[in-house]
Amino acid sequence: MRTNPSISERTHSMPKLSKKAIFIKEYKAIVASRVSKAYIRFCLDDEDSFEDEIDECMLRELAVLKASRYIFRGSYRQWETTWERAL
Repeated sequence: MRTNPSISERTHSMPKLSKKAIFIKEYKAIVASRVSKAYIRFCLDDEDSFEDEIDECMLRELAVLKASRYIFRGSYRQWETTWERAL
């Protein structure tokens, strides 16, 4: 029995994740790990305000990253003259 070659060509693969999606996914994993460690610190009554501030900062940064359209692009503004650059 012959198989139709066009059927094998139609196999669907998962779409490639963008750099942003990969970065956010990895950042979420780090934040999740820090949250679980914060919970352990809380349960052991070993609260560390410095670590708590880092955790809060990372959570805020994650929210900013998710809301940002572009996270790896620099400024789009190109300076035309040295005079404008001095401003």
